[in-house]
Amino acid sequence: MTRATWLLVLAGVLALGCSNACSLDDDLQLFAGDAALDCGTAADDRAKVDACVSGAFDDGTAFIARYQQQGDDSRLITAVAMNTAGTVKVFRWDSSPCGGGSCSPVTDAQTCETPSLATMTSDDENALPIECKSLGLAQRTCG
Repeated sequence: MTRATWLLVLAGVLALGCSNACSLDDDLQLFAGDAALDCGTAADDRAKVDACVSGAFDDGTAFIARYQQQGDDSRLITAVAMNTAGTVKVFRWDSSPCGGGSCSPVTDAQTCETPSLATMTSDDENALPIECKSLGLAQRTCG
């Protein structure tokens, strides 16, 4: 391999590894599948998103739902998704984990062990409509 070809290959690999386009939706879609029901994003009124998740979970339908929050210095989204195999994962996206916008977004995912429907989630801004007996180890999916 010539030196010029090697440098082009190296530059391409570095560009892929240094991408700051950390898309939560891409990670959710990859996990849940193209046919997953998108229950939307809850910012203020969670009741509609929670009802969608509850119905999909009861029916065994793959779904995606996002719950948006404003952190002290970044935007935060916690998402819950189920794939066609019935596996549920919780995703946490942070627009600037180092604070102040000087770093790229990250997404971490955890498998929800023994998922079940939660009760009274619409009144608690931090609760998800799916409860987990425990969460698996956090895996960095992006960032």
